[in-house]
Amino acid sequence: MLKYLPTILVCTLVLILSVINTGVLPKTDLPSADKIVHSIMYFGITLILMLNQTSYKIREITQKQICFALIFSFCYGTLMEGIQSMLPWRSGSIYDIIANALGVVVCAIIALLIRRK
Repeated sequence: MLKYLPTILVCTLVLILSVINTGVLPKTDLPSADKIVHSIMYFGITLILMLNQTSYKIREITQKQICFALIFSFCYGTLMEGIQSMLPWRSGSIYDIIANALGVVVCAIIALLIRRK
């Protein structure tokens, strides 16, 4: 359980950020800033989970561990969007799910490339 404490903490942080009222946050003029943040957050969840599974030796990661991290992170992102769709001050979006998935897939591809070297 302690091995996955970093993953649990990161997922908890993402949960908190996913359910808070964002109406109080400053607005940005950067188009698609929200989608960039989603991709980065789920890249981070996937990376920390992969690192936890390998005791921070990413070159030793197996395809099974990569698949687990990929599936877990995608499902977690989809769950967060489902939760957001139930909150009156938030909204779930298929585009957010796609942005989450992009971060997850990019992280998995990078892990596969590192593993090959």
